[in-house]
Amino acid sequence: MEYKITMPVLSDTMEKGKLIKWHVNEGQQVKKGDVIAEVESDKAIMEVQTFKDGVVKKLLVKEGDEVPVKSPIAIIETATAQAHAQQTPSQPKEESHPQSSTSSQTLPPELAAILPTKTKELKTQEQKETKASAVVKAVKGAASPAARVEAQKLGIDIEKLQAEQKLPKPAHLKDIKLEALKRYFTPKALELLQEYALDPSVFAHDHKIDADEVQAYIKSHNIPKTIPLSTNRLAVKSNVETAAKKPIYHVYETFTLNPPEDVKITAYLLKVIGDTMQNHPLTRAVLEDESYKIYPASNISVAVAKGDALYMVVCKNIESKNLKEIDTWVKEIKQRDYSPDDLQGSTFGLSNLGMFGIRAFDAMINKKDSGIAAFGKVDKNRVEAVFTFDHRILNGVDAAKFVSELKNNFAKGIDV
Repeated sequence: MEYKITMPVLSDTMEKGKLIKWHVNEGQQVKKGDVIAEVESDKAIMEVQTFKDGVVKKLLVKEGDEVPVKSPIAIIETATAQAHAQQTPSQPKEESHPQSSTSSQTLPPELAAILPTKTKELKTQEQKETKASAVVKAVKGAASPAARVEAQKLGIDIEKLQAEQKLPKPAHLKDIKLEALKRYFTPKALELLQEYALDPSVFAHDHKIDADEVQAYIKSHNIPKTIPLSTNRLAVKSNVETAAKKPIYHVYETFTLNPPEDVKITAYLLKVIGDTMQNHPLTRAVLEDESYKIYPASNISVAVAKGDALYMVVCKNIESKNLKEIDTWVKEIKQRDYSPDDLQGSTFGLSNLGMFGIRAFDAMINKKDSGIAAFGKVDKNRVEAVFTFDHRILNGVDAAKFVSELKNNFAKGIDV
């Protein structure tokens, strides 16, 4: 039977999803839990799994296409349906081919003269197909027909290599070609070939080629290394491209901070900003078509770096939490993985690069947030901040009132 995989709902605001990348091809066998695709919501890029075993019957969406949530993106033929299809194969349709003798009688002489040549070509093609079919049957091991033919030509024992776990099951043409290259390149040299997308034919195959020789070729020809964007980098790319299209403006201010001891500066910033947002409804708003949606909670997205990945993790209901609770959240957030829920629901953002000694910078607004505050290094309790606001949500007066009250609240300080 057919099992349809649909575009998942990854956030409460998601209406459409974008198919970023397929990890499978039509006709490929998949198992429950296999990642078959990557899709992008308005928040992040996530992996899509299959929850049933089977064979990919049809990929319904092209890479780069956007489709509504819950609409089918792929069809998996389950094992039951596949077995049934094998038991009751469809009968091939009979095709009528005109006999050459008949054609010779009805066609003009100059065209009829071609028919014997065509017949000979067809017979030659049939002989080639018969020979290839014989090779496919002779070569043992789990592999595609093209891989079997190539293995026979190169003298590669598919069955033996699969038993030694040196070839995947099933093996494909690219696997056989890679195995053949191992005769001429060391493992490290092969890695460099793949990393730099080098053509193996540029090297003389009269000796074993090592990594130093490949590296020398790369350097002498100044060949760049192509690194595909990670899932996170693709999400960040999409986010900043969206942010760049917004009509924004900046507000610059210097604050005096009085944070309690043993509390992270980021936690202190979150608490003061979150509490101040309660008096400024538009900082808790997102724009939906021609209306505002103003949320009661102060939810702030915080820029968090993990390795080379960047996430905007949302600290929620700040107005209802004390400083100690927020400080604990800040300390724990780098130590765990994030769910889609961790990355959605914000209306304002915070980025803090003070720990890197940066004096001042401006940040890009996250998704649908109304604005973002960028804080630099704290020097003798003073810090410079740059605010970026979405002009469609907050005008200059709205922003000025918000920043002004924020400055007073920072000067007052708060208890743990």
